[in-house]
Amino acid sequence: MTTEPGERRPKLDRAPGERYLRPESDAAGRDAPLMWPPVAVMIGGAIGYTILGGILAVTAGLVVLAAFLGWLLGKLVSPPSRGAAAGLATIALGLAGIWLFGRVEGGVLDPITYLDDVQGWPLVALQLALGSGLAAASSR
Repeated sequence: MTTEPGERRPKLDRAPGERYLRPESDAAGRDAPLMWPPVAVMIGGAIGYTILGGILAVTAGLVVLAAFLGWLLGKLVSPPSRGAAAGLATIALGLAGIWLFGRVEGGVLDPITYLDDVQGWPLVALQLALGSGLAAASSR
């Protein structure tokens, strides 16, 4: 396509740099529902952690649940740093839920001593590392 002298370029609908801006939500708040899936996974994961580790007293299965929650959160949250933070927070909330369930049953230990006695630090560290690491690795 060649232009003749004196012809004007066609006007663009929007400036070229606008494609890099985040779309603004409208008055109805259409972007708000995008925040709820990760929050629902975090709450559901913490409750699942409490049920599996507190009520059912499973310890090794928590590693699998931590890996799954980390992977799933990574698919829902970006960038990787936020995904890792969401994974770490979810696993930490789940571990706190297990400790709180132990308190309801009559336990008197603080959370660090309780988790060390029940699961051992290597298993707790592995859960936290898997939850945050897989969330960061699978983040979009």
